[in-house]
Amino acid sequence: MTRLAAIRWAYAVAWREQRGAVVSLLVLQAVDVTATAGFGLAMRAVIGAAVRGDTGGAVLDSVLAALCWVCTAVGGSARTNLILLLAETVAVRLDERFLRNVTRISRLDELESAENADRTAVLRGGADLAATYAWRLLDVAVTVLRLAVVLALLGTVAPAMTTLPAALVPVLWLQRRGQARVSRSVRASGPDTRLAEHLSTLLTEPGPGVEIKVTGAGPRLRELAGAAWYRLTRRQERARYTAAALAVLGWTVFTAVYGSALLTTVDAVTAGQAGPGDVLLVVTLAATLCVQTENAVTTLQRHVQGVHYLDAFRRLEALAASAEGPGTVPVPRRLRDGIVLRSLTFTHPGAATPVLHGIDLNLVAGSTVALVGEHGAGKTTLVKLLCRLYEPTGGGISVDGRPLDGISAQNWWARTTANFQDYARFAFLAREAVGVGDPTALDDLPRIERAVLLGDARQVVDRLPAGLETQLGATFAGVELSGGQWQRIALSRAFMRQDPLLFVLDEPAAALDPRSEHDLHQRQMRVARQLARQWGTVSLVVSHRFSTVQMADHIVVLHHGRIAEQGSHHELLARDGMYAELYRLQADGYRPDVPPARAAGTPTPQPGPSMERE
Repeated sequence: MTRLAAIRWAYAVAWREQRGAVVSLLVLQAVDVTATAGFGLAMRAVIGAAVRGDTGGAVLDSVLAALCWVCTAVGGSARTNLILLLAETVAVRLDERFLRNVTRISRLDELESAENADRTAVLRGGADLAATYAWRLLDVAVTVLRLAVVLALLGTVAPAMTTLPAALVPVLWLQRRGQARVSRSVRASGPDTRLAEHLSTLLTEPGPGVEIKVTGAGPRLRELAGAAWYRLTRRQERARYTAAALAVLGWTVFTAVYGSALLTTVDAVTAGQAGPGDVLLVVTLAATLCVQTENAVTTLQRHVQGVHYLDAFRRLEALAASAEGPGTVPVPRRLRDGIVLRSLTFTHPGAATPVLHGIDLNLVAGSTVALVGEHGAGKTTLVKLLCRLYEPTGGGISVDGRPLDGISAQNWWARTTANFQDYARFAFLAREAVGVGDPTALDDLPRIERAVLLGDARQVVDRLPAGLETQLGATFAGVELSGGQWQRIALSRAFMRQDPLLFVLDEPAAALDPRSEHDLHQRQMRVARQLARQWGTVSLVVSHRFSTVQMADHIVVLHHGRIAEQGSHHELLARDGMYAELYRLQADGYRPDVPPARAAGTPTPQPGPSMERE
C-alpha cells in the first residue's frame, strides 16, 4: 500500500462509516471558501457605500460581512470537531489493520528484528496522528482552493499581488527541507526511544519492580532512562531549531515580496487608479492569504508524524503480504511416517554464526521425543522451526513427505499445540485464559474443564472467587496469580486442541513443585499415547529435568547447535557420552553423600524416588 493509497483508504473508511459527517465537512469547507471571498467583497462594498453616502447600503453590506465572518469562525470550530470525529473513526480501523498485519506475519524472526521494533514503536498508538493527517490534507487542499479564489479577487484590483504564489515556493521548499531533518532525527532516535520506554516500563510495572527495589537498581535505571530521553530530545531539538531557521528564511522572502506588492498597490491608490474600498479589499484578502498559507504549512509541519506512521504502515503491509505464502500443500489428517529434518540450518537475521547446523532428525509418528542440552544449545530454536515460527536458512522440514514450507502457517498452527517456557499471562476470565488455546472452542466449557484437569490447574480454579468466571490479572482489578499458578493455566491451554499433529512442551514444569511435576508428567504421557494412537501425534518435550526426559521414546542431545547424540535413555547411558555426563551431574545434586565431580567411566547411579520427582 502506497502512502496515497493509505490516504484514499482512510477517506473510504470515513465515507462508509460516517457519511453524514463527511458530507457536513465538505459543505462547511465550501461555505468557508465562499465566506472568505464574500467577507473581502462585502468590506469593500461597505467602504464604497460610505464614500457615496449610502447609509442603507453600508448597513446591508456590513451585515453581509458579519455573516461571512460568523460562517468562517463558527465553521472553523465545526470543521475541527468533525475532523476529530472522522480521525477517530479511521484510527480505530487503522489499529485493527495494524494488529491484523502483525498477526499475518508468521515468522518471529521478522518481528524480533531491530527494524521491526523501530517500526512498531512508530505504529503503536500513532494511528490517530495518521488519521488526522489524512483529513488535514483535505483541509490543506481546500486552503489551496481558498487561496486561488483570493488571488483571483486580488488580481482584479492589484495585479502585483498575483506574484505572491511565486513567493510561497521558497517557503514550502525550505519548510520541506526542515521537516526532512526532523524526520531523520525521529528515525535516528528510534533505539533511544525504545530504550527509554523499556526502562520506564521496568520501573513502573510491579513484576520487575520487586527485583529492582531489592537490588537497589532503581536510581541507576532511572539515570539510564533519563540519559536516553536526553539524547533523543537533544537530537530532535537540533533538527527542530534548524527547521525553524529555514522556515524563518522562507517567510522572510515571502514578506519582502508581499511588502513590495503592497507598496505597488498603495502607489496605484495615490495615482487615483484604485479607491479606498479596493485598498481595504487588498489588505483584508492579503492578510487572509498570509494566514491561510501559514496555517497550511503549519498543519503539514505538525502532522509530520502522520507521514512517519503511513510510511511505517506501508512497510508493515508489504512485509505482511510477502509473509503469506500460497500454502497449497494440505496438512495430513493423520501422521503416518512422521516429521523429517534434513540438513536443517538456521541463522538469525544479521548474525554471523548459525544457531543450528545441519540437523538430520527423524521424528517418528506417534513417538515422544525429548530435547536436552545446555543453555544456548539451540533447543528452543529447533522447536520454533518445527512450529513454523522461524523459517530455515538451509535444509528443510517435511511432514509425511510434504514440505512444511508449502503448508500454510495458519493451517499448520491449527494442528499444533504448544506450551512455551515464556508463556503468556492473559488477563482474561479464567475460562478464556484457558480456552484461547483453541479459539474454535473458546466457549466449550466441557473441553475447558478437561484441559484444566490435564494441566493440573483444578486447584487453582477452585480457589478463585468465581471459578472459571473470575477475572485474572491485577491490571483489570482481577486476581493476581503466582508464577506456578500462571504456568498451570498456560499448561491447560496446551491441552485444549484435540487433534494436534505436533504437541510441544517447552520446559513445562519450570515453575511447578516436584509433586505437581511428577503428576503432570504422568498425565502428559497418557495424553501423548492417546494422541499418538488417534492422530500419530509427535510429542516433543524440552526439559532440563531428567525425570521427564527418561520417559521419552527417543532423546536428542544438542550441543552448540548440532546433534551430539541420540537414542533411548538406556542407550545413551550405556554410551557414556554427554547425556550420561549430564545425567550423572544432576543425579549427584540429589545425593548429599556423593562429591559434585565424578570421573568419567564411574558407574551411573540408577534414579531413585528423589530423582523421579526431582
